[in-house]
Amino acid sequence: MANPRQPNKPQSTPKSTEDILREMEEISDNETTAEASSGGGALKSLLGFFVKVADDNEAPVPIKMSAPPPPSTPTPRVGPRVGDLIANEPAPKVAPPLAKPNVTSTNLAEEPFEEIYKAAGVPASQCSVDDLAKLMNNPTIANQPMAVKVVAVNLTLSAKNLTAEEPIADALRRDRALDAYQAMLAERVVTTEQRNSAKIQQISQEVEEYLKRKQAEMDALKAEVATVKTQSVEFAIRREIEEKRLADLVMPFLEGKPNPITVGNTPELKPPQ
Repeated sequence: MANPRQPNKPQSTPKSTEDILREMEEISDNETTAEASSGGGALKSLLGFFVKVADDNEAPVPIKMSAPPPPSTPTPRVGPRVGDLIANEPAPKVAPPLAKPNVTSTNLAEEPFEEIYKAAGVPASQCSVDDLAKLMNNPTIANQPMAVKVVAVNLTLSAKNLTAEEPIADALRRDRALDAYQAMLAERVVTTEQRNSAKIQQISQEVEEYLKRKQAEMDALKAEVATVKTQSVEFAIRREIEEKRLADLVMPFLEGKPNPITVGNTPELKPPQ
């Protein structure tokens, strides 16, 4: 008796997605009654989903199936690791923004992701991660267990001659684009800091020299005030001596009248008008 788990050999007529689903239901029914009541129902609900996904006017896409290895010489599954899907592609680079006035006023942290992917040269995908999200969130399977969702998506991709590696590779490219954008921002921090540090040092020297010049100017102004004050005091001393001499000379001739010569009084200082 043929093992119901053994994959069927390729037939001359390609199988449609609907045929694959029907066979999966038959395999599920042959295992246990419990699995038939739960898993089979889920696959039946997926049948309508795949019919909706495919264009009504399109012919079913053939599903290519390879013959199983001989039982006596099992061959381990060989395929690229997830990290190797785009290993041969060059690492993306994101150029920093052009030097423009007030360029730092633009918040590069809020750059839309689509613009970042475009700047990094992320190519269009036959099934992007966004397309994968639409498939996973389809109302037909939205409430199904994750295992059922994975089966549904894998079968949908198979109907389009695609595999899950397509959206995975797209996700990897986007991840590398985001890393490249972050590296550009980090490099921008270093270059901006170096450039601005030199300018800050230059401005500091200019400020220091400016302050020295202005301090010298203020010192000169204060010295001028001190000089004129000293001259005023020194002259007041000399004037008092001279006024006393004048008063003494005219005193004998005043005949008892008050001496009109003022000695020692200082005229009131008034600000210039």
